[in-house]
Amino acid sequence: MSILQFKTANCKNCYKCVRYCPVKSIKVENHQAKIIEQDCILCGNCTTICPQNAKEDISDIPKIKAVMTEKKLVAAVAPSFSAYFGGCGLADMSKALKSLGFFAVRETAEGAYIVKTRYEKDELSAGDEPVISSCCATIDLLIEKYYPLALKYLSPIQTPMQVHSQLLRREYLEAAIVFISPCISKKSECSDGVGADYCITFDELEDWFAEAGVNIEQSQNTEKAMFTRQIPMSGGVLGSMKKTAGRSYLFVDGIEKCRSALDEIISGGLRGCFVEMNACEGGCIGGPSFRRKKMSGLTSRLFTEKTAGDDYSSDFNIDYPYPIDREIVDMSAHRRTPGEKQIQGILKKMGKLTPADELNCGMCGYSSCREKALAVYEGKAEISMCMPLMKERAETLSDSILSITPNAIIAVDMDLNISQLNAAACRMFSVTPQQAAGMPVSEILDEFDFVEMIAGEKTAMTKHSYLAQYNIYIAQEFRFDKATGIVICIMKNITQSRQRHNNVMKAKVQAANMADEIVEKQLHVVHEIAALLGETAAETKAAVHNLKETIMMDSEDGGGDER
Repeated sequence: MSILQFKTANCKNCYKCVRYCPVKSIKVENHQAKIIEQDCILCGNCTTICPQNAKEDISDIPKIKAVMTEKKLVAAVAPSFSAYFGGCGLADMSKALKSLGFFAVRETAEGAYIVKTRYEKDELSAGDEPVISSCCATIDLLIEKYYPLALKYLSPIQTPMQVHSQLLRREYLEAAIVFISPCISKKSECSDGVGADYCITFDELEDWFAEAGVNIEQSQNTEKAMFTRQIPMSGGVLGSMKKTAGRSYLFVDGIEKCRSALDEIISGGLRGCFVEMNACEGGCIGGPSFRRKKMSGLTSRLFTEKTAGDDYSSDFNIDYPYPIDREIVDMSAHRRTPGEKQIQGILKKMGKLTPADELNCGMCGYSSCREKALAVYEGKAEISMCMPLMKERAETLSDSILSITPNAIIAVDMDLNISQLNAAACRMFSVTPQQAAGMPVSEILDEFDFVEMIAGEKTAMTKHSYLAQYNIYIAQEFRFDKATGIVICIMKNITQSRQRHNNVMKAKVQAANMADEIVEKQLHVVHEIAALLGETAAETKAAVHNLKETIMMDSEDGGGDER
């Protein structure tokens, strides 16, 4: 049954979940974190520390709402509810839950009373072997999956939730049992047929209350204190028990401390001790729901102590003659261990060529480069998760691009000083990087363009300029990064193309002038021809007129002789 999942869209490759996962049951694949269900111990750390809220446990509320019309619902409420909901009593919680549709409400401190009573009896015959409490489901999973040598020390008694669920099934026949918990690990106990039918966390219930418009009305809490209600606190199981003479009683909370204690037990230590282990600092009142709500541990403890009281005789009185033993399962997986050559090969791919290169910075989520290499071997991690390696590659690529590009590049800060320039810029302005670093940009370029970018909050600008002091034409691209306050100027030397352009324009002007001269000459010739043609036409006209008169004269003389 899938209990935890990741929201793909929200994962930002920060690896914080990997870093805080005590058993590294999270793998990164294609830059997306995923839960390895068979390795997960459901501590809930990843759900509380993810800055993107990309991890969430799968809620049973839709299933509960669906079954509500078919069956009676009985709520089994973890005893830490009073601390989470501001000191409310069971009557107040019962009223609120019944308004949601629950038939009956009971506190799981009843199941804890049965369990601790059984612990007391078993301690009388425990001998010299250390005994580990079994109330915390996450610790049970930790031992079953990662400490097979400690399984024989784990108490074979069911958890309070499991025992209470069976108690309620005997009292409410055919009802569905819903456990309301401060942690998600109890959801794993809903799939074994022994625990509750459904499990929701306090924060899920709080959201349900808000959705339904239900407020917990805090009445004057006059309920009788019950000593076993202290079990949600650190050391609460031991605090509720009668002690057996000759035995030592210890408690430890926090997964890393529990792991140290397990190592000590396996190595033969802590003989004759009953050890209460809790995965969460402070016990159940430090569970994931409390951490997400950022609740005060001291205030939570104060509320819990008030409901428990300090009188051992003031407690539940439940006779439960049924077996509450459970089968402890070895769920440890056989993991192949890579050889040193394989680890060294992976380290080289990570850019760790020598021990000095192994920074062990932990940015990838693993405590050392070798641990990360092992995770890569197991398919849990990717080479690209190494931030120093990727930073070095990016800087090397960036430096290579900057060094080989023919364009000059200058970076100018908000004070109009040069923060960086590339080799092409050094050649263009005849400076060295050491000389230019921190130099006012006005010493090599007009600073007006940079001022205009910063003051005008422009993000981009393009222009062409002629730098008289260098006798070059340049095409400039300005980019302003507001986040860093840096103006980048990329400059391309276009002197040759501009000179070619100027030469072409000069040739065109010369050709145009020559054409004008030719046209002028042609017009002059035309004018001269026209003048000559005018004179010739006049002379021709006069000659024709004279010829005409002469002809007419001859005609007149001839006619007189005939008469």
